[in-house]
Amino acid sequence: MKLSKLFKKRYPYSPVAYLGRKNVERIFGARIMKLKKLEKIQQQEARCDSEGCDASASTHR
Repeated sequence: MKLSKLFKKRYPYSPVAYLGRKNVERIFGARIMKLKKLEKIQQQEARCDSEGCDASASTHR
């Protein structure tokens, strides 16, 4: 038995996909981004903190 069958998602899409990303952003007042993009931003911030970068050098919003 494959583990993928055991851990199969119940629904194919997330609730955000059903409601729409922009609608959910308006409802919660928050930005929704992909996890990979979030990890990349966190790595940049950690690197910048360790190097002592100024806040204006940051490329994200």
